[in-house]
Amino acid sequence: MTASHLLTVSQCGADTQTGTADGHLLPTDHRRSDTHTRRVGGHLLTVSHASPEIHKRGADGHLLPTDQNVRDTQDALVGGQPPVVPPDPTAKHLLCPICEPPSGWVELRITADLFARAQAERIAVNNLLRTSDHDLFGPIVANLKETERLCKLALRRCYRKVVPASLRNLQKTEAGLGEDSFARILGHLGDPLIATPHWWEGTGSNRVLMQGEPYVRTVSQLWQYCGHGRPGRVSKGASAAELAALGSPTLKMLVHLQAEWCMRQQGRYRNLYAAIRQAVENKVHSVPCVRCGPSGKPAIEGTPWSAGHQHAHALRIVGKEILRDMWLARKEEEGL
Repeated sequence: MTASHLLTVSQCGADTQTGTADGHLLPTDHRRSDTHTRRVGGHLLTVSHASPEIHKRGADGHLLPTDQNVRDTQDALVGGQPPVVPPDPTAKHLLCPICEPPSGWVELRITADLFARAQAERIAVNNLLRTSDHDLFGPIVANLKETERLCKLALRRCYRKVVPASLRNLQKTEAGLGEDSFARILGHLGDPLIATPHWWEGTGSNRVLMQGEPYVRTVSQLWQYCGHGRPGRVSKGASAAELAALGSPTLKMLVHLQAEWCMRQQGRYRNLYAAIRQAVENKVHSVPCVRCGPSGKPAIEGTPWSAGHQHAHALRIVGKEILRDMWLARKEEEGL
């Protein structure tokens, strides 16, 4: 990856898009969240993998075979071989744990979440016991530390097994991309290149998770899903569609933290951060800015950006560049 891929200041507000499998843009309600269906190793799924059979459950909760499954079984008993029924690539289908192919991305997401929970619990308990008798609560703290260590170990093992080689090579070669932080991003993101839309249909106990066809997304769609698309802020009384259009808050936080780590290390991302800070050093507000003013008194138009505003802007650009590099690495690996 060369320096020609670096973002410019004008690209910080790049438009974002959310596409479907056939390339059409999704409506702004963003009811379909980008999740990912991938085999271990990162290779693209075939249509038959992406379209499992629909299964129904009986009153006792056990899976019932579909009519087609019954017919196939009967034909197999008579002729020895069941007929091959080509899948319908346009059909919607339910997600069934029996027929769904194993996906290492799911395990990576679980281990990433477990590590985050264990780390947060250990920190919270340490803060709670800061002024207490450590001899009394020592075993509890020790158990929490051991749980965090085991979760971190599971995350690293799953990351090395699941994540494609192109992404692992990127993490090893770029300064600031730590294995744990990089694994947590991929745990919540999945494949940076291939997205599979999922959405809920129905309400209450009748609500079922539906899956669409996987598609190759653009880098703008990746930015939007990670909360680094068109800048926006959550307003009071915002609708679900407006909140979804801002992207995943978890991924936005993780990418921001990763950009901070890269900014502290001497490397390509640090150089990009310094270049952006220099470019906006004398920038002034074109609209009132709540970031630079005290509470209830936004900075007025024409006033210069504060140092904090410049820092946050540069980190946002670094985060977008990290996501772009992840997307390009996977694109080159797939030969697209």
